[in-house]
Amino acid sequence: MNIAGIIFACILLIRLNAHLELGLFPESQCGFRRHRGSIDMIFAARQLQVKCQDMWAHLYTTFVYLTKAFDTVSYDGLWKGMQEFGCPERFTHMMRQLHDGMTVRVTDSGMVSEALAMTNGVKQGGVLVHTLFSFMFSVMLTDAYHDELSGIRIAYRLDCRLLNQQRIHLRSRVSTTTIHELLFSNDCALNTATEEEMQRSMDHFAAAYYKFRIHINTDKMEVMHQPPPNTIHTAAHINVNGTQLKSVYTFHT
Repeated sequence: MNIAGIIFACILLIRLNAHLELGLFPESQCGFRRHRGSIDMIFAARQLQVKCQDMWAHLYTTFVYLTKAFDTVSYDGLWKGMQEFGCPERFTHMMRQLHDGMTVRVTDSGMVSEALAMTNGVKQGGVLVHTLFSFMFSVMLTDAYHDELSGIRIAYRLDCRLLNQQRIHLRSRVSTTTIHELLFSNDCALNTATEEEMQRSMDHFAAAYYKFRIHINTDKMEVMHQPPPNTIHTAAHINVNGTQLKSVYTFHT
């Protein structure tokens, strides 16, 4: 992309981010987003573990591994999602102009192939790639869980120390929230309180990724069960399209 195209893409990115920050991105989306970085996600994941221990609640977490995440983004799904999420038609049309008609060439041992048409995938290295993928992933999760209430219900208050258990029992100024997915760029961790909820959550996820033509690698996906204190640990048995996921005590990167 030439300099003029990069400047144009940066302008579109600024406007797209302003639109998405109006509440279209889920609260759990971090990475390549203003004021939401890797530190925020690490803190949220750790706090979820601690709060489940405080509440004597089970925590089931499944790490979803996407295969060639940026290369499998469907253009049709992306443009349709922009319309459904209220992006102006003119803006969507300008975004399409950056992708329609794109071609690529493959280099092997000094030989260059003929131009190949690109029908899906966001252009890696571009300024829009991560935001477009995060948007597409949010659209898919919204479609998967629009009627689902899975997740961990957390009670908290922010007018005292976060882990002050005595103050949390006071009903005044106590807020609650439900945490289901933790998203960082193209990584996703799903969280539930029971094994049955996790299996149902994965069934919905599997149906959605098939619909949006996003690929996952079940061989690299793992599920972790954190029991309450002084409770015997049992391995989680979660299946995705007939493939049982590996049950682990800790996640490995």
